[in-house]
Amino acid sequence: MTQPHPAPPAAGVHSFDDFTRLREVVVGRGDHYTEHDADISWRLFYFENVAPHLAAGQRQLSVPQQIVDELNEDVAAFADALAGCGVRVLRPCAAGKDVRVSSPWWSSGATPPLNVRDNAIILGETIVETAPHIRGRVFENDHLKPHFVRYFEQGANWLSMPRPALAAGSLDTAYFDRQGIDVTAAMAGEDALPIDGLGLEMVFDGAQCVRLGRDVLVNVANHNHELAYRWLTRNFPGLRLHRLPGIADNHVDSIVVPLRPGLILLRSPHYLQFLPEAMHGWEAIYPPPSTVAEQDYTEFGFVIPTASRYIDINVLSIDENTVVVNSLYPELIELLEQRGFTVVPVRHRHRRLFGGGHHCFTLDTVRDGGLEDYLSA
Repeated sequence: MTQPHPAPPAAGVHSFDDFTRLREVVVGRGDHYTEHDADISWRLFYFENVAPHLAAGQRQLSVPQQIVDELNEDVAAFADALAGCGVRVLRPCAAGKDVRVSSPWWSSGATPPLNVRDNAIILGETIVETAPHIRGRVFENDHLKPHFVRYFEQGANWLSMPRPALAAGSLDTAYFDRQGIDVTAAMAGEDALPIDGLGLEMVFDGAQCVRLGRDVLVNVANHNHELAYRWLTRNFPGLRLHRLPGIADNHVDSIVVPLRPGLILLRSPHYLQFLPEAMHGWEAIYPPPSTVAEQDYTEFGFVIPTASRYIDINVLSIDENTVVVNSLYPELIELLEQRGFTVVPVRHRHRRLFGGGHHCFTLDTVRDGGLEDYLSA
């Protein structure tokens, strides 16, 4: 089994991409993930997936203990599979039960550190803590701080985006407005306080980025993200940042997944037009339809999918020839094997209920790749 408290890393972070040999990784954990606190920030972030399933004004959404136990079984097996591939696996500190977090402007239930891809990103040799969309996640990175401190002591740089207040009126609905999607139901019942004069502020997740050595693709869907994009450009002048013009409401790691230089896993041909011109010559693999029926949760009375039906595209590369894929998606496994990949199948039963897949569950802190120029003309 994976050791919960491994020895300190021998060096700082070094991670420029998502496909060269993975050496060290943080794998999240879902202890006590028995409830979603569906405040305004949560409902707006997950709106496209949860809107049809939310009763008006419903705030506390319980998750049955059996489902949580099975989630944690699958995550533990995932961590063990990575260790079996020679990857050094780190885990966050476990979250407490029924933890509340508060600011002068709001109070919400804390989210366990499961999807560690969201609130941090490694850009080269720098840890970047991002600016969470969801109020209950503002202190989530504290569970990773022991690892961040050790990486810093070993030479890593460590930056944080400005912490968002997430007061009333802080979040931008422009993406939905452009799509003609009415989010009035999500915004109703706001109980947070406003901050006079604040307006829209910097809000951003690490999973809005795709790292390609010297180049980073950045999904910018609204003004919250635009502010973060400006922050990234000012703090990382040595990287080439490519603005993706709102190809999703937030995360893109179940839309465009580089498998190795020149080859991407892409949700559909529709998304090619949004990629940098230098990637138009890359070969794209399109995921086949899945024939495995989604789990029926009727017996639990729990049907709130926070992740899209495309979440199994959210694969994790061990190296340029080895990929971790949900074992419940045999069609994608077969397709990748036909392309010469070694597939490590790992079960993820409840992938739509907790907002993440195998890529979301990880923060890859050390990979072999460097500041390569994969997008040169």
